[in-house]
Amino acid sequence: MGWTPLPLVTVAAALVMTGVPRAAGLPTGKGGPPHTQTRAELSELWVEPEPGRDLFYGVGGKKLAPNPLTKYVVLNVKKGGFSNGYTVRDLDGREWSAKLYPEARTEVVASRLLWGLGYHQPPIYTVEEWPADGANGENPQPVARFREKQPNFHGLMEDEPWSYADNPFVGSRPLAGLLVLQVMLTNADLKPAQNMRYTLSEPSEGASRWYVARDLGQSFGRSGLVSALRDDIEAYDQTKFIIGVNSGIVEFEYYGLHVGLLKDITTEDVRWISLRLAKLTDKQWLDAFRAGGYADRTAERYIRRMKIKIAEGLALGS
Repeated sequence: MGWTPLPLVTVAAALVMTGVPRAAGLPTGKGGPPHTQTRAELSELWVEPEPGRDLFYGVGGKKLAPNPLTKYVVLNVKKGGFSNGYTVRDLDGREWSAKLYPEARTEVVASRLLWGLGYHQPPIYTVEEWPADGANGENPQPVARFREKQPNFHGLMEDEPWSYADNPFVGSRPLAGLLVLQVMLTNADLKPAQNMRYTLSEPSEGASRWYVARDLGQSFGRSGLVSALRDDIEAYDQTKFIIGVNSGIVEFEYYGLHVGLLKDITTEDVRWISLRLAKLTDKQWLDAFRAGGYADRTAERYIRRMKIKIAEGLALGS
């Protein structure tokens, strides 16, 4: 393709940092005492992923992907939120949440990246064109993110939303790293309603309960209160990541209602997630964007900007 991946700053010794110590200075929520989580406890949010996860099909694999050739019937029209969408049922009786542009592509890519780093994600997919009875406009319908209500995946079931400010992982490195990753993605939509706790009838990825950062569509643009952009490579290219460090606390170019979540993010938190991002292969990066339906040239621009941010994060330890 004529694309040379951007070199990353590498610190070989730092790659042995596989532990998940408590992020400095962070309490456990609701004023509780500090708590160092065990790996078993952390596995409800994050696990060390096996190398080479398939970021094209994601956690559900090809077998759980929707059939773009089947007919869909609209059950409900989405009300509220930024992107339009539907609840639909296919001819096999599977019920889906279908979210349309501009968040259809970005949500799938962001989800793939989170899962590639070890954060739990439900099976979601991009469908480019699909026919639906009862939908607005003429068929086929435009690109959408499809997420099945009850996928055939270890009995995965929605439980209830959860908050970044009050959960069992506050003070942990993986939660701090997840927040840094949201900054890198420019996702400012961090309200509790965007997260979902799931239960599983049989354990998967080390846990029978998952805390999932979900609805990641406000990504790959620019953060903001009212002017946040999604799926905008020009805005994404121009948005800074780290703007300063003060006594070990990192300052970001980031705007939104939940900016207070970042007030105690340390240089080690940023390095922790940057090291893990740096381990993704070039194939995994491209597969994640192809899963969202991006052309390679556009994907390469997004990837290059992400790798610049990763290099900034790694440089904090030099």
